[in-house]
Amino acid sequence: MKIFSEKTIEQYTKTIGERNEVDKLVIVPLFVQDILGHNVLNPKWTWTTRIPQQLFIVFLLVYVILGTNDYLKDATDINDIGEAYYTLIIILFFPIKYLLFIQNRFTLQQLYIMAKTTLLDMIKSDSDEKLAELFAKIKLAVKILFGTIFWSISVYFMVAMWNYAQGTRVTLSKTTTILMPMTSPYYELGLAIHTVFLFEMAFTYCVIDLWFVVLMFSFCTAIDSTINRLKIEGKRPDETDEQYMDRLNDALRIFYQNHSKIMEFLYILSETYKWPSIIPILGILLAFCLILLCMSVEVHWMFLSNLIPTTTELFAYNWFGDQVKDKGTALILALSEFDWPNMRTKDKKNYLIMVSYMNKEFQIKTALGYDLSLVTMSSVFKASYQTFAVLKTVDH
Repeated sequence: MKIFSEKTIEQYTKTIGERNEVDKLVIVPLFVQDILGHNVLNPKWTWTTRIPQQLFIVFLLVYVILGTNDYLKDATDINDIGEAYYTLIIILFFPIKYLLFIQNRFTLQQLYIMAKTTLLDMIKSDSDEKLAELFAKIKLAVKILFGTIFWSISVYFMVAMWNYAQGTRVTLSKTTTILMPMTSPYYELGLAIHTVFLFEMAFTYCVIDLWFVVLMFSFCTAIDSTINRLKIEGKRPDETDEQYMDRLNDALRIFYQNHSKIMEFLYILSETYKWPSIIPILGILLAFCLILLCMSVEVHWMFLSNLIPTTTELFAYNWFGDQVKDKGTALILALSEFDWPNMRTKDKKNYLIMVSYMNKEFQIKTALGYDLSLVTMSSVFKASYQTFAVLKTVDH
């Protein structure tokens, strides 16, 4: 019998609300989060019940920070120094992102249960194709999550193992020492701790963003289904005017109900992520500036690969921010194309009220007041370059 069979995973992985198809799609990330101690979608999660895992995270962070500082004492290569400081930048933002994730657990639970019930019902009532499309996107996101993590860790680990087999002992990260002699069993112990740290860091960073992606996929698909509610067939030959007006009114009523739920979801989502969405902005601001400073001294193209994770994270948040704006525009356009002139007079008044209501902002704002959009992303790179230019001027 498998230790981690599907039945075992489902039995020991708790989540809010009644288990359904969405829970099954994300059961593995939830299970790993349970092991690591930060499955906040479990309504019974508390700090006191997860103290051992939290203390272990603190130990890993302190251990790697001390190891990186120890390496910097004797470092002379500019790119290695830059990579060490890049490691410290990532470690700096990790506890901030982690604590914000824990702090927002109640609103995350609310969003998750709305996504897997309210939004899912909207999609189900529209079409099976939309539902299958959503599930396929979530499955792909989970596969990318684990694929990226295991690929990243395996690259570092295989390099260390290859050197180990050749009789040379190197650390998992060349810019972090193990703070112990490079002899057995200390080397193996340090290598194991570094591997666990890398997995803990990579998984936690990515899984926090995974929930944002899952929520946004559900949100965008629910909007598409809501728009489809207004795309009704014109008056049929065998249909009276009254019947057609009833059909128009029913479509508008369902659209209004769905739109109200969508706006509630968007408001909670925006409030929940207004601070976490700043993390990738500040992260890329510092990381890009650091890399430019290092490359201004000595060009090392491999060092640029460090930008990939932070840039991907920043792009994901801001791309979804643009998607929200596009979906808001699509809602307004669908409502404007609705056959409202053929509605009853009293129903036309309801339609006009809805049109005026649709002028509300349809976007996700950060705590700094910026919208999440690709324009914001480009502004971050511009600000980072300007900071680099100022620092170089001062240096000269």
